[in-house]
Amino acid sequence: MRHRIVLVRHGHSAHVENPGWIDAAGVLRWRDAYDAAGILDESAPPPELIAVAAECDCLMASDLARAIASAARLAPGKVARVSPLLRETYLEVPGWLPARWPLRVWEACITLHWAIREQIKGIATPEELQRAADAVTLLEDVSREASNMVVVTHGAFRRLLAMRLVATGWTAEPRVGGFQNWSAWPFSRAEVA
Repeated sequence: MRHRIVLVRHGHSAHVENPGWIDAAGVLRWRDAYDAAGILDESAPPPELIAVAAECDCLMASDLARAIASAARLAPGKVARVSPLLRETYLEVPGWLPARWPLRVWEACITLHWAIREQIKGIATPEELQRAADAVTLLEDVSREASNMVVVTHGAFRRLLAMRLVATGWTAEPRVGGFQNWSAWPFSRAEVA
């Protein structure tokens, strides 16, 4: 039997507030509000992805509101299994920026800081890598009973999950939608050990 896991990035967040010029503490407050929000009413998954979700044996989601709302929109009527292991990896807000900046500048600086940190220290902290390993163990346990799974998660954490799945013997299939919202990264394996 072939097992399949499709990692889906959630839909577009309903938190669209433009906070203006903010400091690092403002970025953290904005992130908390982002985490509390669901998805936009008009954020719809592509029909092809809805068809994949309709065929899945198990639907899973991060415990953040935007992932839960995305799972509900993706597969109406299916109850998602929710796990905090599938939460987003929080990129560090650089403390070396004491000034106030627009959110777009903060996003660019956070991404740059992450890229530099990745080159120096690796893609993630040991704790985040362990959480990804624990999440893959959970997915593999579930896949023994449900061979076709759709997992709604987040952009940065999905990268860690993808790396861990490949490291544990899963084969990455062609990605659909790249890194965008509602993008899908499928993985398959002949059997789960």
